[in-house]
Amino acid sequence: MIDYRPLTEVIKAKGLRIVLVQGFPSPWGQAAKTMFEIKRLEYMAGPQLMGQENKELVDWSGQRGGPVVAWNDEKPIHNWVDILYLAERLAPTPALIPADPLQRVLMFGMARELLGELGLVWNRRLQMVGPAIESGGAPEAVVRMAQDYGYNKHDTELAVTRTAEILKMLAQQLKAQYSRGAKYFIGDSLSALDIYWVTCMNVLDPLPPEKCPIPENWRPGFVANDAEITSALVPILRQHRDKIFAECFRDPMEL
Repeated sequence: MIDYRPLTEVIKAKGLRIVLVQGFPSPWGQAAKTMFEIKRLEYMAGPQLMGQENKELVDWSGQRGGPVVAWNDEKPIHNWVDILYLAERLAPTPALIPADPLQRVLMFGMARELLGELGLVWNRRLQMVGPAIESGGAPEAVVRMAQDYGYNKHDTELAVTRTAEILKMLAQQLKAQYSRGAKYFIGDSLSALDIYWVTCMNVLDPLPPEKCPIPENWRPGFVANDAEITSALVPILRQHRDKIFAECFRDPMEL
């Protein structure tokens, strides 16, 4: 289990620290934590409470959500690109960013489609909060999440199709890689994109409870049931998630 330390302790500490969404499989946070572990970087973890005000975290980092990462006295960072580059700077090997420029552009472009604004996770979050917001009786925690994701009806109506299009693109890339004997998304070795894919599957088709212990009352909301999405979630995408999880992640995934 993660040894969550009080946020006041995390803020005052030196070294590498990460604030994670406690108890939930945040794609960004789980990816960052796993990359630190792959690189054998020691870190201190603090809790962020999903949907809560998290005032102490906001006062320190300017961010209400997780993950937030800090290194010594440097300014806390939140963006997934910044976190990845920090990990590479602190432990250059094993490298998770391709050295080849074209492969690097491809990796960051695909990762952006997973983690960026209106990317796969963004669209799934719009789907998750949409029914509650439209009902007019959404809990305060859901309202906060909707505000964080710029909830609007137009983007929410397009979320299913956008998600399916991203899945089709990823499947096409994997099929091309596997057909030439490569077992990773980019080039011939593990990259951050492989790690991101495992954690993004948490909001599409999570691993079973014994491997990804999402609170059971929340689990249904993490499963995509739309026919357009489930059709695009072809076997090779699940197979790749399972392969990288077995190679690189703690089992069970620590939340």
